[in-house]
Amino acid sequence: GRVFLSNLAVNVSAFVTPTLPRPVHSVASSGALASGRVFLSNLAVNVSAFVTPTLPRPVHSVASSGALSLRAGLSFQPGKVVVLGGAGFVGSRVCKTLVESGCSVTSVSLSGVPPEWAKGEPWVEQVQWTAGDAAKDDLKGTMSGAKACVSCVGVIGFDDEYLAAGNGPPTVEGAKMAKAAGVPRFVYVSVADAVRDNVGSIALKGYFAGKKESEAAIAEAYGADNSLIVCPGFVYGGDSFAISPPRVNQQYGSFVENTLSLAPFKALAGVLPGVAGLALQPPVCVDDVAKAVTSGALGLQSGRVDGTESIKEAG
Repeated sequence: GRVFLSNLAVNVSAFVTPTLPRPVHSVASSGALASGRVFLSNLAVNVSAFVTPTLPRPVHSVASSGALSLRAGLSFQPGKVVVLGGAGFVGSRVCKTLVESGCSVTSVSLSGVPPEWAKGEPWVEQVQWTAGDAAKDDLKGTMSGAKACVSCVGVIGFDDEYLAAGNGPPTVEGAKMAKAAGVPRFVYVSVADAVRDNVGSIALKGYFAGKKESEAAIAEAYGADNSLIVCPGFVYGGDSFAISPPRVNQQYGSFVENTLSLAPFKALAGVLPGVAGLALQPPVCVDDVAKAVTSGALGLQSGRVDGTESIKEAG
């Protein structure tokens, strides 16, 4: 299964991507051929995201998205929020959005330093960057007084034992410590059901097992009313394309999202089976994920938001 997906990603990429990046601005004038290339291009990007054996979590720059837009009539009291995995691709954007929403933010990550893309930005100085491992360290003191704890911890690769250990225990233990420290809310960045259902039987079993274990621990400690599980499919953002792990930048990803959000593509995604249908699911911008997470941390959203459309509505 892994060999098949890897070959599929490489072969389709070779057909649709002669140069990288080559931004496309319109498919309307290109007819069926362009639509086919958009489908195959997204298939290549999406499949490769789950077959490339990479472990690092690189971060890249992203245009400022501004503070979270809060719904009219809803008020909140910004307070302390602890972000596990706050130096990662998603976690750092969560820290940024929380700061812009008036929160006092503590990031806990293995490095304990801000990511390269964010260095020099004013909001970075308002985050307390702390080194720690939620799977091993006692973080109850760090979490004390927080109004919410967020987990953006996750790893990718091919070794199931490594994947289970990296995607399960840090959040499981984080949720237990947050509850013991009196933190009233917990937010977790998991994975979309469509990805789990269509990829889980083929590859990355440890990855999905760890995510499932984390969700179960949060449900036990907090329940649906005091937690939010944010479930993106494929996340894009930043200024750069990346191979390790595969990721497309803001401009290209936004084009793919807007194209696959059109009614014909949505209808086709609903009827195509397996990975083919998954490839037509629109990706989601990392900034939209960060806004949904922030909404959950502030108590404006609870329960579960799954997929691009629900995530954008939650933010």
